Amino acid sequence: MYGQAILDSDDLRELILQGKNIGHLNVTFDEDIKLFQKYQSELVQETVVFLEAPEEKLSFDEFHQQCAEEWVFPIVYQQIDVLRWLLAKCKTQEEIDRVHEEFKLYEDRDLIMLLRLFIYLVDYMRENKFLWGVGRGSSVSSYILYLVGIHRVNSLKYGFSIRDYLK
Repeated sequence: MYGQAILDSDDLRELILQGKNIGHLNVTFDEDIKLFQKYQSELVQETVVFLEAPEEKLSFDEFHQQCAEEWVFPIVYQQIDVLRWLLAKCKTQEEIDRVHEEFKLYEDRDLIMLLRLFIYLVDYMRENKFLWGVGRGSSVSSYILYLVGIHRVNSLKYGFSIRDYLK
């Protein structure tokens, strides 16, 4: 094995963060990677909840309610006062007005719990040094999603209307 680099998980992570293509590398798995592979299937089975198809036909609203009651994420995030959390991030009256406008649309669509889940996911991803994209599609029209950290496009700066996202 002369001339071959032996990389551990830290080396691989560093190459990925630098944007390097690692597809061609011959990787020798270190203990971190072996442990991940060993427990991966157990973790998925313990944390993923599979819903059984109901015997009776549910309306969309009934199905939505059933799913919302079974979301699994920390209770502290489930109890966040989302509006207060968002307003605390605002610096100008324009930002405050936009948050109120968008929040009403999210509220009308019963999506406040989804915003709580997004806050949790972004916190989790930041804490664990996950990488995610800058933003794509119509979601970048949401200033609230920008404040949460789902994307990095300030819709106020570029004049995007929330109506392009929540139609």
